[in-house]
Amino acid sequence: MKRYSLLVALLLCYGALMAQNTVRGRVSDDKGEPLVGVNITIKGTTQGAFTDGEGLFSIPAAPDAVLVASYIGFETVEIPVGNQSNIEITLSGAEVLDEVVVVGFGTQKKATLTGSVNQFKTEELTRRQVPSVSQLLQGIAPGVSVWQSSGKPGADGANIRIRGTGSIFSGTGPLVIVDGIVSSLDYLDPNSIESMTVLKDAASTSIYGVRGANGVILVKTKRGAGKGVKITYNNFFTQQEATNIPEKVSAVEHMELSNIAQQNNTGNPNAVVFPLALIDRYKTSPADNLEIFNNDWVGLLLTNSGLMQNHNVTLDAGSEKARLFTSVSYLDQQGLIQNNSFRRLDIRMNPDIQISKNLNLTGTFFFNQGTRIEPAGASPEFIIRQAIGLPATGPAKFGDGQYGDAGQSNRRNPLGQAEASGITTTIAPSIMGQAQLNYRPIKGVELSAAYAREQWTPNTKRFQKNFDIYVPNVANKTYDFSGRYPGTNALSETYSFNYRNTFLAQGSYQYTKNGNDAKLMLGYQTEEFSNRSLGASRSDFVNEDLDYLSLGGANRDNSGGGTETALIGYFGRLNYAFKDKYLLEVNGRYDGSSRFSQELDKQWAFFPSASAAWVFSQEGFLKDNAILEFGKIRGSWGTLGNQTLPDNYPFAATYTSGTNYYFNNITNSGFSLTEAVNPGITWENSTQKNIGLDLAFLKGRLNVTADYYIKEISDLLFRKPIPAYTGLSPAYLNLGSMENRGWELAITFRNRVGKLKYDITGLLADVQNKVTSLPGVPNLDEGLLRSEVGQPLRSYYGYKAVGYFQTVEEIAAAPTHFFTPKPGDIRYEDLNGDGKVNTDDRTFIGNSFPRYEYSFNLNLEYGIFDLNAFIQGVGQKENYISGTGAWPFFAADFIPSLLAVHKDYWTPSNPNAAFPRLLPAIGVNGTNSSFWVKNSAYIRLKNVNLGVRLPEKLADKLGVQRARLYVSGQNLFTQTEFWEGFDPEINNNTAEFYPLMKTYTIGLNVSFK
Repeated sequence: MKRYSLLVALLLCYGALMAQNTVRGRVSDDKGEPLVGVNITIKGTTQGAFTDGEGLFSIPAAPDAVLVASYIGFETVEIPVGNQSNIEITLSGAEVLDEVVVVGFGTQKKATLTGSVNQFKTEELTRRQVPSVSQLLQGIAPGVSVWQSSGKPGADGANIRIRGTGSIFSGTGPLVIVDGIVSSLDYLDPNSIESMTVLKDAASTSIYGVRGANGVILVKTKRGAGKGVKITYNNFFTQQEATNIPEKVSAVEHMELSNIAQQNNTGNPNAVVFPLALIDRYKTSPADNLEIFNNDWVGLLLTNSGLMQNHNVTLDAGSEKARLFTSVSYLDQQGLIQNNSFRRLDIRMNPDIQISKNLNLTGTFFFNQGTRIEPAGASPEFIIRQAIGLPATGPAKFGDGQYGDAGQSNRRNPLGQAEASGITTTIAPSIMGQAQLNYRPIKGVELSAAYAREQWTPNTKRFQKNFDIYVPNVANKTYDFSGRYPGTNALSETYSFNYRNTFLAQGSYQYTKNGNDAKLMLGYQTEEFSNRSLGASRSDFVNEDLDYLSLGGANRDNSGGGTETALIGYFGRLNYAFKDKYLLEVNGRYDGSSRFSQELDKQWAFFPSASAAWVFSQEGFLKDNAILEFGKIRGSWGTLGNQTLPDNYPFAATYTSGTNYYFNNITNSGFSLTEAVNPGITWENSTQKNIGLDLAFLKGRLNVTADYYIKEISDLLFRKPIPAYTGLSPAYLNLGSMENRGWELAITFRNRVGKLKYDITGLLADVQNKVTSLPGVPNLDEGLLRSEVGQPLRSYYGYKAVGYFQTVEEIAAAPTHFFTPKPGDIRYEDLNGDGKVNTDDRTFIGNSFPRYEYSFNLNLEYGIFDLNAFIQGVGQKENYISGTGAWPFFAADFIPSLLAVHKDYWTPSNPNAAFPRLLPAIGVNGTNSSFWVKNSAYIRLKNVNLGVRLPEKLADKLGVQRARLYVSGQNLFTQTEFWEGFDPEINNNTAEFYPLMKTYTIGLNVSFK
């Protein structure tokens, strides 16, 4: 018996030894050089080891184990152990492998690209939790300017400009293509995106011809992997608050400063607007909401929760022959004021069917519906502007449904407008279906044909209701009904039906032999767009609970319209590579557009481009270099067009109905010509040149990309002023030219130190704009903004401020001004030295184009923890401030007050104050001048995301493939010298804006097997 027990024990020991053989090995790169610090793990466990200085490792592993070798900058490799005791592993550098990049109408290897292209995968796009995909582009691609002008729910998408502005009056935004179809970034849920590619130079965008001048953004959505069923669930919950809201003065400060302004204006030191006795009462008695008011309008109005939540479920199912990716997302975003929110439902289905060995069918179907809620009485922006501008002395609200008159003669109360003026509801459903057949008849030949139709039918219903205004009855200590605001209710409805049909057919042939690789692609595309719209309105509804147009008793009105456009394009591309060392690409597109005259032969144009690259690291003298892993220099040239205008028929005379005329003693309705016509108008032309350098060092851990470019835009579309007596708006003309010159730099370093894996990316870019010609026009004058040869487009134009007048003696000795100055007024420089300050002394005083845009992105991963930190900023930028947000006691349409910063005003004892002397109105001190041009450069902690993953063993027990819990913050900290209380990213600083959002988020990502 003892012998059998001993035998069993020996067998068990032997089995244990067999189960845990020590596997040794060496890891090297493509050139046989050892790799230090490669992470070797047993798949499905936390057991691991690292290679030493000679690339050697050892690790206990069972025969059925799988080794995973991963290293920053190299592809990850999996090796079954089996009976091996010594394993040689070779890792190839990921940066110079066959990474596929989506380009126009196809894909290419990253290493063989000859154009300026940036691509981002879904992992990079889902690190920030934002309601609009366009916001995700900020700071991730050099040369791509992205900024928000509003934080309003449903309207917080970012503005995007690639390599400077491309037009004066024509469109300046990039073309967005989603799965081959023209679309919008803000229709998308980030969890549905597989990759996003930004095409920046002519070599990359000329294949889009007349629509590619401002750059192109390509989005590829996810498709089924064909590996069984995988379900993922993603959510986040966010608390939003304004990044900046200016501080206001109190009721007492408002009254005291109002008196000082009146005294300065009249020269009477005893002049008052508010009696001193009243001010004393305010100082000694608390606000009672009857006689004494000290209302914080911002606090009263910004009372909505600001909560945002997003839920997304995806299904990846099927086999190699039939696959399906489905995504369903729901977003709910509350605003800062009452009755202000946005909800979005997004459903996407991407099926793939392998019909035969050489034929497959792919489909794309999506439904998207956004619902935006706003107060009917005024826009959220105007309500917030009133909150910032109104004095604290106005009565706000006395009780439920009892609103004060805010101290205004027109009785307009922003709190009533937000809470009780009715609702404006905009519902925008959109549906799209696309089918594509792909056929490979023989080796090297690919044919495809696709058809897509998209329909969207936005409709808006606005029912403005009256709300009750009350006034205090001090004697009875009650409130008396005073009337209703605005006095007349009104209902309006608008409806629009739109569709876009797209047909695309293309074919390609690839030939490879003896190091020669050539590919020819030809294609044909048509696109037609149609719009029909109608609207109706009525007022004077007896019952405000019934919102039907037929019940309105007065001001019956209706309108309607429509438009159609079409575009046809023939395009092609030829790629040639010799041993992936010498690269050449030629693109061309021949476009025809219905926006221009057929009779004058203006509808068609050809847009070519050519580019070449040399992978010099493949040359013999560098091939065995231990430092340089990859090196490529590239250059491109090409021409593109821009046809985006507000008018679809700028070449034709168009007439507008609704013009009345009196004839034969009666009033008749008719049509009128409202706009001058230019039959010879055509698209703008953009000629672009680019030279770039791509480098990889230290076995792919350090990557550098640099570009320099010139964009020359000619035949600029703009309106030359014509005499007012014509009664017509000016026609669009092709007149003038400008250029953008810029450079871009991107540096990325990836590494691993023990269990710590990290990568750091820094981006820096600059672009300078200049108008180069305006034939027959000395300048384009738009008041504050002026365009002139040799200057940036739409530069600020005005007087040069040189401080304040300090004394009467200084005024007497100064050049004569165009006004009668007093001490404390802004002094302007006599630039031409003629002893007079007048319009001849105006000059260029700044411009709003950002320069030296930069960002830093840090990713850290240690075990189950990960951290992402993103910093973004602008090194040089100027904003012109004016109106309610800048000038003391300014409001064009309500009682004005002051911000706290206005308390730093000029007096003889405060000669270097931030503001001129106080006056009841800004007057001459509000003249366009350099005084109001402020430095809006900034650096911002844009986002921080900290996550923890569920350990693999625990995940296996729970039946979960992967789970990650995270917290994040957006717009957390900003350093700037800009206007206190205002966000430097927003160019509009008149105080009529919706603040950008600072957010705090908690979220969960779960994948189920």
